[in-house]
Amino acid sequence: METSTFIGSSIFLYIVAFLAVMVVGGYLTYRTSPKRKQRREDKRNKDNLNS
Repeated sequence: METSTFIGSSIFLYIVAFLAVMVVGGYLTYRTSPKRKQRREDKRNKDNLNS
């Protein structure tokens, strides 16, 4: 009985770790996505024109 509890908890931990990796990977992908980078460059160019 203890082994099945241990297996269940380790599966749960694997799922939690997998979700954490997905969240971090998704965040990094969103941060470096081309559309966002383009928007940042447009903003910088606009600021340069104003000053």
